[in-house]
Amino acid sequence: MKSYFASYHSTPGTEAIDATVLVFDRNLNIGFRNADGSNAMINWLLKDVEVSFDFSSQSTRLHHTQGAGGELLINGNDAAAFVKERQAEQQKAWHKKSGGKEWIRNSVLLVFILGILFLLYLLIVPWLSMKLASKVSVKTEKQLGDAVYDAMGLAAQEDSAKTYWMNNFFSVMDVDTRYTIRISVVNSSTVNAFALPGGRIVVYSALLDEITSYPELAALLSHEFTHVNNKHSTKSIFRRLGSKVFLGLLFGRFGTVTSVVVNHADNLKSLKYSRSLEKEADMNGLSILKKRNIDPVGFVDLLTHLKAAAPENAMPEFLGSHPDVEKRISYIREASAGATVKVDTALKVIFEKLK
Repeated sequence: MKSYFASYHSTPGTEAIDATVLVFDRNLNIGFRNADGSNAMINWLLKDVEVSFDFSSQSTRLHHTQGAGGELLINGNDAAAFVKERQAEQQKAWHKKSGGKEWIRNSVLLVFILGILFLLYLLIVPWLSMKLASKVSVKTEKQLGDAVYDAMGLAAQEDSAKTYWMNNFFSVMDVDTRYTIRISVVNSSTVNAFALPGGRIVVYSALLDEITSYPELAALLSHEFTHVNNKHSTKSIFRRLGSKVFLGLLFGRFGTVTSVVVNHADNLKSLKYSRSLEKEADMNGLSILKKRNIDPVGFVDLLTHLKAAAPENAMPEFLGSHPDVEKRISYIREASAGATVKVDTALKVIFEKLK
């Protein structure tokens, strides 16, 4: 907006009246006093104004093309330039106008800000969910794991005899933990094993069939045990479901969290852990074996046999959810150097009963 002092003629040839002119984007306002001293204001649309410059008087002439055809005379050519500029702006397509460009800039900026916020949401909420998951009590984890196990409907597929001997096997390993570890052998053609929050470990019969020695089985159970004992399962589940459990955790509404996790129960059979958590499970599991003088080559044999059992175009789920098999074998071999190995007759006997 700009303001000018002008001489106003209500119609061509009439006596001039001193006036103040305010020029806006789309219109101009003319303010003046009537002969009786009262204030008056007239509004002209810029599209109805003809602009010219009188060189003899060095004045801008604004002529209203509608109605009585009033005129304004303004000293100098600034008013002429400004009014023409405003008129030209109005002729542009909306996206080329200064206001339109500003709207586009603001829109792009808004989209950028929203994108950053969304990215932060994707990164921070899962991270916060994991942090909150680390505070979940063992009792609460057990309730969650049991609910998920029941939702999977695995109890009907359990091999009760092998389940008994599998739990007996782990009991003899005598691994100290605050969790009550409950291992289930489930009849399935899927080569897989996974851990649930609170102490449940599921081993599919097809995976057990691939295991050829008790050190291999000890390696498998030690690895899955670490996922439970170090809350890997709980953290990974909460990270995977992100915002769906975040608010429930934040406000202590664990019933909401359980409901969300149970609704995604089938997806948790192939739960993927980060590489750091996988290595932690491997190395902690290896430490359990070495402490009990169980041959750590069981880890290498387990991974090697499972990889060999894979079809040409597929990987067993147990390996598919545990990346970098060769790399794992390499660091396990390196960490196993110098380990003392003794035959554990009790574990060997139980393993033979399982097979």
